[in-house]
Amino acid sequence: MNKELNRQKAPVYHQITKINIPDIECGQLTNQVPYSILSGGSQELVYLELKFNAGHTYADVLVSTFTSAMLVCGTKHHSAKQIADTFDFYGAELRADSNSDHAILSLFCMNKYLDKLLPLFCEIVEESVFPENELQIMIADKKNQFIVNHTKTSVLASDAMHKMVFGTHIYGRRAQLSDYDTINSDTLRKFYAKHYCAANSQLLVAGYVTNDVMKSIDATIGQLSAGQAVKPIIAPILPVSGDKTQIIKMGDAVQSSLRMGLATIKMDHPDYHKLHMLTMVLGGYFGSRLMTNIRKEKGYTYGIYSILFPQVQSGLLRILGDIKSGFSSQVADEVRKEMQKLKDQPISNDEMALVRNYMMGEMLQMFDGPFTSCDAVAKAIDMGVGMKYFEDEQNSILNTKPSELQEMANKYFDLDNLATAIAGNE
Repeated sequence: MNKELNRQKAPVYHQITKINIPDIECGQLTNQVPYSILSGGSQELVYLELKFNAGHTYADVLVSTFTSAMLVCGTKHHSAKQIADTFDFYGAELRADSNSDHAILSLFCMNKYLDKLLPLFCEIVEESVFPENELQIMIADKKNQFIVNHTKTSVLASDAMHKMVFGTHIYGRRAQLSDYDTINSDTLRKFYAKHYCAANSQLLVAGYVTNDVMKSIDATIGQLSAGQAVKPIIAPILPVSGDKTQIIKMGDAVQSSLRMGLATIKMDHPDYHKLHMLTMVLGGYFGSRLMTNIRKEKGYTYGIYSILFPQVQSGLLRILGDIKSGFSSQVADEVRKEMQKLKDQPISNDEMALVRNYMMGEMLQMFDGPFTSCDAVAKAIDMGVGMKYFEDEQNSILNTKPSELQEMANKYFDLDNLATAIAGNE
């Protein structure tokens, strides 16, 4: 006979004290492309992520974006439709994307179709032709997207915040509508020829990775032309002078967007793990300081968050929320008050335990299978910290003291340089 469930008694829970970080196998293909293998799972599925040093830090505004997007628009032997139809026929997903530091071409498919798809995947890497008609259609589409996006408070506030944080540094650059008129096929082809090569790439393979899978990869991706490695445009992150608050008036906006930011440290800095934990205390989960104050107690927003965003040349502490119209300045003041409180006094042991348990649970979820783990592993590789980063993160979560978080707050919460952008009906 089943015992009656006692709903007056909370279920037993077990504190997470150890998370098994997956092992990564590293090596090089025949053409010296470095690879990392994240093997696991029982279904015969594989994910490939071929990453190039071809992000926004390597080119003028929009060049890397359009080069990446145009990869799937036609090669010497296949049209855009033929490429799309081929990957659809085999139930595969092909994606081309770019960010500040990298361009990524990825493939997700069943193992048994890998030999059918890898030759076309490599053809895209080496023989894209950037057809003019496809480019003009894309330019028109992207221009329309730009116009629509720049009626959104979230986009305007984010752009203004990045410019106040990074100034003329490449991380602070934002495209203008006129920049779309400078894009042409010749510029994209030159960037593509220089950046999309073996010497400028790295590979992540995840899923049901067998010897046959790696043989197929080496017979295709491992034969890409070597080319020459390129270096990004590296510049120091300097303090930006001028007003640290910008209000963009939008009288017809239903709500306002608040974006606040500070340039911080990179992932390889010894303080990064503690700063990450401090950011979680401030606004990284539903019970955080910001959510408790600004959503629960004052009702100014459905959500406000703080995020420590890593980049190759600099970290960025971002605070973001969409706010009830007319209250964004008050919310910005409350954010500063909460940051100052973390500087003035250490958090309680109870709050520390809550955040510790949340972050351990988040990390446990992060490594729930090879495909779920891909984003975290790729980030560690991109930022040059390797898998040891996650062991150190785990140790930091379990052992950091409240006084150490207070020390981090006083070291990195520079309220005088906290950029604040508000867009909306204020």
